[in-house]
Amino acid sequence: MGSTASSRLRSIGSTPAPESSRDGSADPHYGRAMGETRKGPLDGYRILELTTTVSGPMAAMTLADQGAEVLKIEPPFTGDTARFLGPARNGMAAMFATVNRNKKSVCLDLKVDEERAIFLDLVRTADALIENYRPGVLDRMGLGYEALSAIRPELVYASITGYGTGPYENRRVFDPLIQATAGTAAAQGGEDPENVRMIIFDKVTALTTAQAVTAALLERARTGRGQYLPITMLESALSYQWPDVMWSRTYVGDGVSSGPGELADWFPTFQAADGPVSIILVSDGAIELFSIWREASLHTDPRFATPALREANIDELVAEVNALIADVPVAEVCATLDAFGVPVARVNTLDEVFDDEQVRHLGSIIETEHPDGGPMRIARPPVPFGGVRETAETFPAKHAPRLGEDSAAVLGELGVDSETIARLLARDAQNAAAVHAMLEARAAAEAASTDD
Repeated sequence: MGSTASSRLRSIGSTPAPESSRDGSADPHYGRAMGETRKGPLDGYRILELTTTVSGPMAAMTLADQGAEVLKIEPPFTGDTARFLGPARNGMAAMFATVNRNKKSVCLDLKVDEERAIFLDLVRTADALIENYRPGVLDRMGLGYEALSAIRPELVYASITGYGTGPYENRRVFDPLIQATAGTAAAQGGEDPENVRMIIFDKVTALTTAQAVTAALLERARTGRGQYLPITMLESALSYQWPDVMWSRTYVGDGVSSGPGELADWFPTFQAADGPVSIILVSDGAIELFSIWREASLHTDPRFATPALREANIDELVAEVNALIADVPVAEVCATLDAFGVPVARVNTLDEVFDDEQVRHLGSIIETEHPDGGPMRIARPPVPFGGVRETAETFPAKHAPRLGEDSAAVLGELGVDSETIARLLARDAQNAAAVHAMLEARAAAEAASTDD
């Protein structure tokens, strides 16, 4: 069930909300007043989501956070398989709880004629649909763009795939494969390729999709027509990394001035007395100020005289800087260089992010309680629409749902008869009990193996 405001705990480090500004607008750092409601910019739009894991769910989450009504259509028994992926509590996986907030779950078996007909009735009420099935699957089920646009010409239909059509279209796709194909892994590790330690292009594709759907809805407001949006993870990845990762490969032919290496190579981290720190010593002024502080002569050392030379001799530069701050705490490095105007930041561990003073000042991390998963942390949406930032009292409006949690309400509103709804709910309850038993058995087996 979606929780109420009373279940919210707090925004980490948030401070009391200030009084309204003179023109009556709220300070953008704080949430709306108690009892005040504000509909998001996408209020009134209905999105159907037929997706799993991250790319599609996160795209729909973004639209839901901005006020759209998102109906997550899930198959019976397991639903979105991400429900069981990664750390979980009481059957609710953390990642699923994050990217499926503010949605309604409707459980339908689209391979069954009766339930597919119900889905088609939902399509007639929808503004957009997002799917990430493998190419051709929904077409073969009679649920591709051509079929659905025939009954809902205004529909914006976003189709997410890994590679699109062509030589790789039947390849099962995971984010590391896109990193491999796009050159990202090689860019990270050179002769010893490494993946970025996150599913970066799943998330890039999600943001690309959310923006594309919003733009298509804006165009529809002018034309009255929907459209098909084929979105590939590969092209999303290439577009995302092109400005910097491919800057030395953008211009073709002669007459191109040489640059000081790859952009990423300009930014090493350094080691202070009690931990790593990021210092940007690209400009001549920055390295001179650093040298003055440490009573050193790096700025006059011919190895480091220009940005190009500093990049070419980056290993030597790192060694020299490390030696100069080896006995200086990170806090002092940051405070001093901040005062000098030299770009600097502590390198936080994942656990230290929560206590970072800037993160706490902004209240960027919200602590709340999922009705099944229990206490949890989430990053609040970064954009304060209407000049108002969300707090633990206002966000999320609805936690990630159980499988089929909203079926009865949504189908009842659609006009599905009560007997059909009762039959579907009984099936889902039986399936839920079976899944629960399976999870308990697996947990018991894991506990037994640990004891051994």
